[in-house]
Amino acid sequence: MNQPAEYKTRINYSKTRQARYIAHLDTIDVICKALRRLQLSYAVTQGCHVRPKISFGPPLPLGHASYCEYFVITLNQEPDVEWLKNALNKEMPQGMEVISIEHPWSDKKSSAGGEWVQYQLYFKSSATAEQAQSYLLNPDSSFEIQRKGQNKRYVLGKAVQKAELSGQGDAWLLTAEFIQGIADVPSVSKIVTALAGHLGASRDDFYLLERTSLKEL
Repeated sequence: MNQPAEYKTRINYSKTRQARYIAHLDTIDVICKALRRLQLSYAVTQGCHVRPKISFGPPLPLGHASYCEYFVITLNQEPDVEWLKNALNKEMPQGMEVISIEHPWSDKKSSAGGEWVQYQLYFKSSATAEQAQSYLLNPDSSFEIQRKGQNKRYVLGKAVQKAELSGQGDAWLLTAEFIQGIADVPSVSKIVTALAGHLGASRDDFYLLERTSLKEL
């Protein structure tokens, strides 16, 4: 029996404003429901629990805005890219928007694992921004996280690749590059939480962070 043709398609989207408070699993649910409403013909998995052949990028921590989210779906027919982009945007909640669609898509995963991620961190004062930059650029900066009754200590080490400071209107912008998803390297989410603790009373000056670029290592 001939197998139906399959077309892998990568859909890139942003998640900003109030949508940044939609949790990762809820985001998957929102997108899957939007796809079903479009009545697309997509490939499904085999076995007892049939579901669409769809995979998502690394989870975006709650509260983080992003302009580089994506998912890859396998369709049964070649898509009209412009139609799909416009149709999906009509189904997305406010704050989520399809930016571009890449078709055909070919997975190019390396054996290294992990991701390179770029973030923009916004501050109300230069002093707080400089304090944050100093913390991120110090490979010896460390923090502890309690999990299941045990403390685990993390050291920034090579997690932070770069942190450049610039003024932008009334805000101070820190553009930082991280690697994550590698053994013993803390995630950006853990680092940002530790940074807020390090800033102490000045943490309210740190008011927004955006994921602007993401690549697999």
